[in-house]
Amino acid sequence: MLVEKSLVEKAKEKLGDENAFIMAELLELENFDEKNLKGCCPYHREDTPSFVYNKKDHRFHCFGCNSTVDIIDVLMGKGHTFLDAAKILFEKADIMYSFGEKDIKTKRNYKYPKEEPLGDRSHVIEYLGKRGISKNTIDYLDMREDFNGNVVFNFYDTNDVLTMVKYRPSRTVNKDAGDIKAWCQKNADTTPLLFNMNRINTSKPLLICEGEIDCASVIEAGYLNAVSVPLGAGNLHWIEENWNWLDEFDSIIIWSDNDDAGMKMRKDCIYRLGTWRTKYIETPRCYIKNGKEISLKDANDCLQVGGKEYVLKLIGDAQDVPVKSVVDYSEIEELDISQMDGVTTGIKPLDNELLKIFYGTLTVLSGRPGSGKTSIVDQAIARTIDDGNPVFLFSKEMPERMSANWFNTIIAGRRNLERRETLDGREYHIVPYDTQKKMQEYYRKKLMIYRDDEPNDVDSVMKSAEECVRKYGCKFIVLDNLMMLDLQCNESEKNTAQTNLINRLIKFASKYNVAVCLIAHPRKTQDSNSDIEMYDISGSSNIINLAMRSIGLRRTSKKEKEDPNSKWGKYDVVLSVIKDRILGKADFQMGLWYDLTSRRFYTDYDEYDAHFKWDDKVYNDKLPYIDRSLPNPEYVFPDK
Repeated sequence: MLVEKSLVEKAKEKLGDENAFIMAELLELENFDEKNLKGCCPYHREDTPSFVYNKKDHRFHCFGCNSTVDIIDVLMGKGHTFLDAAKILFEKADIMYSFGEKDIKTKRNYKYPKEEPLGDRSHVIEYLGKRGISKNTIDYLDMREDFNGNVVFNFYDTNDVLTMVKYRPSRTVNKDAGDIKAWCQKNADTTPLLFNMNRINTSKPLLICEGEIDCASVIEAGYLNAVSVPLGAGNLHWIEENWNWLDEFDSIIIWSDNDDAGMKMRKDCIYRLGTWRTKYIETPRCYIKNGKEISLKDANDCLQVGGKEYVLKLIGDAQDVPVKSVVDYSEIEELDISQMDGVTTGIKPLDNELLKIFYGTLTVLSGRPGSGKTSIVDQAIARTIDDGNPVFLFSKEMPERMSANWFNTIIAGRRNLERRETLDGREYHIVPYDTQKKMQEYYRKKLMIYRDDEPNDVDSVMKSAEECVRKYGCKFIVLDNLMMLDLQCNESEKNTAQTNLINRLIKFASKYNVAVCLIAHPRKTQDSNSDIEMYDISGSSNIINLAMRSIGLRRTSKKEKEDPNSKWGKYDVVLSVIKDRILGKADFQMGLWYDLTSRRFYTDYDEYDAHFKWDDKVYNDKLPYIDRSLPNPEYVFPDK
């Protein structure tokens, strides 16, 4: 359960100065001045009182060590969880509030873990002590020891229910020797909660660390509002799981390791949690101690080498995300395109040409009717999801059920389709029910399709896309198509509105580091099979001018098919890269074949029979295949 921050503030306001007297009693303040509401700080030694109560925000602040606490902090410091502390506060403020979900298991069909007994912890205390973690911090975080001497990390949800248990050896882990660094309890389910999240004050900045021992290190140093991610730097499912709780915070600080995985975690978290409220701590590469250079990697290294004051200084010096509108020239690094990340299509010649549909960019895709725009986008969607990145799809041209059906056919491929006939003998193919269910389970929360009954104005669609990027981590945003977006303007304002939309999409792609693909229809021409060129896109010329890349599709004409000397006669579709700002070239063209049954584009057998990750079967046989790249293929497909 979530106790809204506003209600906690309301309770503190109702108590008024009584907050100070309750905290003074709990903290046993020395030399407490009841008139001026100040005393000697309980968090460091001092003779002159510098621990002063602020009547405006109902907190004590020490001008000696910079400690700041409210009544929730003080109660949690005495061993209470956030819910316990809030309940005590509400009772003292005489505010009625139901805490009915406290200690209640609310997950249906969930295998909750068994609690490890609170027994001997000598191995854990000895090991963590060597890493600078005291018994007080171990007790505070409810870290335990199993029968094999391993460290036990208990993950509690916001109801104070033990929901996940994680272990690690109480010794140095040697990965090169095959040691397992961490694992979750067997025969129990796992939920990506944040370690220590039930002891967090939502009115103060939240510090997110990469590991449990890093979290313990920060708390050891005196910063209690700290959590750690549950399943490593590369797994960000905790953002989605704890979205509503995370949304309570006005300020968040990310402290990841300074290796590649940690840097990527930091970057992704900043985009998804919001650049406007997120700061970050960059772990120094080394620390000079007694004239010796000592390498650092994480928060625990900083505690061991630099001590508590050094850790608190790094937290205090957390950096704001730079202003997006400017960049310091001296910090600009040479762009290495090979290191840029993005979306692939699975069509090798196209991926070799484009490298990727890069994150942070807008790509415009256009095509004559029936040229396969939906198919090529769906293949890119499937590849993106296979790479571990969810996708947002706006497709008002087809109802959501038809969009899902088209996507199912493509990811099924010929191996997972069943042939059917209509009453008049016409052939069609379906994805069997059991296969559909398997697909749906694999793609759950990986492909987010905009609902049919939702408004299609630009603001509504972009708001939904932003929520999916931040909550689910969507990295590929597909808008199909421009004509279906309500620009809320009259005809005379249309070009300006389209230009504004393109600029908005470019900004969106950059802000959230995602790849945006806008599908735009070409103008109607007499020759429906002509190549799509720079100014053939229907609407403002800025659709092409402002986009980073523009790609066009057209079907090969009957004339080309019949001409033995035609370059494109043997293909079904011609793809053209109309403009490519990234690589600084254009006019690349390639031919594609199209399989009517699976609705896939391909250029060779591997693409024709490509398997997506939902399908875990192993196939040793090959499908019947006609190599259409040969001058005179002897056979044609039965359904051609």
